[in-house]
Amino acid sequence: MSLTFHDGTNPLYRNYSRHRAWNDTSLLRLNPRRSYDRLLTGTYNTEAKIRELFGRPAAQNCRPGGVGASKLGDYVGSAERDVIIIKGLHQWVEKVGTGTARWGSDFKLHLSFGLDGQLWHLYATYFSDNERITLTSECSAGERVTAIDHEGFARQKRR
Repeated sequence: MSLTFHDGTNPLYRNYSRHRAWNDTSLLRLNPRRSYDRLLTGTYNTEAKIRELFGRPAAQNCRPGGVGASKLGDYVGSAERDVIIIKGLHQWVEKVGTGTARWGSDFKLHLSFGLDGQLWHLYATYFSDNERITLTSECSAGERVTAIDHEGFARQKRR
């Protein structure tokens, strides 16, 4: 499987990650002493769990680049292209309208991955009723960090 985990040295993404690994708590701005952050660092931000989450249909059906683009599952299963996990699950944001006094709130999170020099954010939801996190098929484009793709080809400029 061509899902790899950034260790801080990949030249395409090392400046964005400040030369830190994909699961570094300071990069993710997580505090392991808080219970929610401990859930992310100890349970979900492991290579095995991220691979499992990427193997599920919601993540496989994400289309970086929008409608008509290839599915993320096509890239993850490809021998030609790498999907590089740049940042593990991070950034807790409460989902509006989900909070109740009895059950708590649901939260949106995301993880950042690189594909051909472009950063992408793949969204996840934390469900407070069963304390589980699942990836969604929603993703959005982040910044373009380089004009060079994973194979070393430079992006052509218009004349």
